[in-house]
Amino acid sequence: MFKGIRKKASMLSLSLQASAEDPLEQHDRYHRVLRQVRDFEIALQAMDFLLDDRGEQGTELLKNELERHKKSNEKVPAAIFPLALGVMEFIEATLGFETEVMNRAHNTLSEAEEASLNHSKYNQKIHLSTSHIYPPGTEFQVTYAELTLLNALVMLLHENNGMMEQAKALFKLRKAYQILDATFKKIKESEELFNRNLAKFRKQANGSLVSSVDLPGYDIPSSTSSANSSSSALPEDIKLLKNMELIYQMRKARIEGTGVSCSQVDLFAELNTPSLSSKTSLPSLKENNGIPSERLKTPEQNLTANAAFARKNHESSSEDEEDESEEFSDAGDSLAVSQMNINEHSCGRGSLTPPTTQFGASSILDGAKGSSAVSINTTESCCSRNAHLHVSTIDEFIHSGVQLCFGILQVVLSLIPPAIGKVLSIVGFKGDRDTGLRMLWRTAITARNIHGELALLCLLVFYDGPIQFIDVGFQLPGREDKNITDILSISERSSILDSELTQIIKNPNLYTTQILGKARQLFPHNALWLLQEGRMLAAQGKIYQAIDLMQSFTDDPNTKINMEQVEALLTFDRAMLYAFTHTYDKAAKDFLRLLEINSWSLAVYLFFAASCYLEQWRMIQCDEIKYDSEGEREEKLNFYAEKADHYLKLAPTYVPGHGHNAKKKKGGIGGSTKQMPFDKFVLRKTRHIEENQRKHPNLSYIECVGTSLVHELVYFWNGYNRMTQDDLRILNRMLHFSNGPYAKIAESFDEAMTRNFFEAITLRQMGQVKEGLTQLDTEVISKYVLQDSAHAPFKFQKMTYSPYLYPTALYEKAMFVWLLKSKDDAGRAINESVSWLKKAETTSDIGDYELSNRTSMRIKAASERLELLKEQL
Repeated sequence: MFKGIRKKASMLSLSLQASAEDPLEQHDRYHRVLRQVRDFEIALQAMDFLLDDRGEQGTELLKNELERHKKSNEKVPAAIFPLALGVMEFIEATLGFETEVMNRAHNTLSEAEEASLNHSKYNQKIHLSTSHIYPPGTEFQVTYAELTLLNALVMLLHENNGMMEQAKALFKLRKAYQILDATFKKIKESEELFNRNLAKFRKQANGSLVSSVDLPGYDIPSSTSSANSSSSALPEDIKLLKNMELIYQMRKARIEGTGVSCSQVDLFAELNTPSLSSKTSLPSLKENNGIPSERLKTPEQNLTANAAFARKNHESSSEDEEDESEEFSDAGDSLAVSQMNINEHSCGRGSLTPPTTQFGASSILDGAKGSSAVSINTTESCCSRNAHLHVSTIDEFIHSGVQLCFGILQVVLSLIPPAIGKVLSIVGFKGDRDTGLRMLWRTAITARNIHGELALLCLLVFYDGPIQFIDVGFQLPGREDKNITDILSISERSSILDSELTQIIKNPNLYTTQILGKARQLFPHNALWLLQEGRMLAAQGKIYQAIDLMQSFTDDPNTKINMEQVEALLTFDRAMLYAFTHTYDKAAKDFLRLLEINSWSLAVYLFFAASCYLEQWRMIQCDEIKYDSEGEREEKLNFYAEKADHYLKLAPTYVPGHGHNAKKKKGGIGGSTKQMPFDKFVLRKTRHIEENQRKHPNLSYIECVGTSLVHELVYFWNGYNRMTQDDLRILNRMLHFSNGPYAKIAESFDEAMTRNFFEAITLRQMGQVKEGLTQLDTEVISKYVLQDSAHAPFKFQKMTYSPYLYPTALYEKAMFVWLLKSKDDAGRAINESVSWLKKAETTSDIGDYELSNRTSMRIKAASERLELLKEQL
């Protein structure tokens, strides 16, 4: 009935040529390969559960599989499950930055690293090849590199880690860099081999019920029925076909987004389209992602599903399909495998056990009545999905994993402060932001697995996050987003060309919305994607719409956020947006709510809340907020004064190594009590207030505050660039409180510099660019720059009161220069802006001060942005 499975001749030279020397029989090897492929699909599904805010289901799935694996009595490692658990905990850790969660992720990732090394050695030892083009063990070398990178990032992002842990993290980064660099070169060397095989697998899928894409070394006949087939092979063939069907179903369900479908309430059920909330007017998530049809360009789809090899023209794969021989190429044809001793292992030959959830994919065996099991639909979306089906799960994981990790690594290294970056570059450890971003974009667009979604999150944080990693304010005249007419459609692509990536990187905000809409459609239960939409709205200046989106979501009794880290992020972002709109009462309540759901920094949350109550008190005094009666006004003044006083005094008591309430709070991964940058900021501002009160003992604590605390904090979360004109006007008036008639103490020299700096930025955002620059030059920069001319070296006075102010003011001067001069002569404006950024870098390198890393990253981001624009001229 079924024709027996033919052994591939070329594979004999790899591992099967001498059965006497090989303890694994043909079908034992075959089943082990399929079992590992199935395990990868299970792990990918578990991580998809987390992306859909069902992390508990994902964790339970992994634990069940590990338990089943232990009970099978097979001495076969299963390192992909610890990796999946480590990745899930990494996501949770980096969303919330809580010490306990980060420590747990660090431990899990460390254990998973060891498991991956062992599994790689195991596959090499028994010559178990799960890929047609890569040697045995390559997949677990990639998982090891991925784990090493993620572990290093956890250690680096743990802001209160000690010097020793930071050094260990950099060592891990270097180790991951070496592995990823070598693997990426191997991928590039195998490009021709991959494309040749891909064409054959596509052709094979059209001519038979199944494809051998996941079975290196075996060739499936074009027909699975033959009257002359050997009956002795029938039982094994049936098992193999069923297992192939299971893997096909799992991959198809994952690609189509049905692998995690269930009856849980859809957070976005009221959408006009599957990816559009009815409660927001973000145009980029509406039909065509908010892009008018005349601006949207849909290029011919490249069916080459390997994103790493997407540079080839569309015609090349079809030509290969016609010209190449009928034989497939395997890893053994071009890549040597080290010969190692082989131990005897047993492996069951039964059918693979399906996962505990149901899939929506159709059966390839049920489709035997048709002409083919897998057909290529020429529509754009079907082409994209089906193209992925012709790439093996393992090769897909290797390609997307290397691209993601190498991309993250390149971007992270490019963000490292210049002082450290110079040291690392000496030993050949240098990041390239453009290369990294290209890899992240390629992965986010083309990969339908955890790597694709992680790449998307990285891009969203980079472009639209609260910290300004890239300064989109620097754009060439005439090439702003609003002037771009030919916009690529990327939401249903399985490949992307280098020339297209160049176009995307020039105007990234036109494309992040497209892939976010795709993620919301795939994972409709996770508020993380709704949060990202809110951030996009805020980045576009639509703050009130962003607030409405976030607030209406949490007010809805039918919605639930399972992941506390996501709830904390949404709450923090919404609190900042309320602060941007001077809605301080609600902002303070959100900051205080964070005390209950997140332990990142209780001192900072309390200080934020206190700053909001203080500003509310000041606005009432200035009659920015009016009440019907004087009695009500006095009552509110007393209420907010007491709140501000209480939380301002309470905040420093939670700073590690300083306050009595922080004694039980453990520090970083190394157990230190090192303070985070904003902890130091809280202590410095507290010290200034206390010094003023000692000079003015008759004044209340809050009357001894100088420049607005909340407006200083808002600046660091990029609020000035996102406020509406009305809110900017209120901000400008309120900045004068500390030197106006309501102030109880005389404004000091340093406080005046701080206030004038924020006033200058406010004027610029209100369109008064020349006036703002004049104020920045005369009231800020001239106060500390001692010498600045073409014939003398740049000299400045070191500042201790607000050390971040000196480099930050010079950074902002570069933006002023760009806005005033780029329309007349972009090249000259670039050179002048770069010169100011170099001066900002010089003043920033005075040592380790509070917020130094944040300031350095902004300077470096602007410098690299200008270098990119210089290349485009």
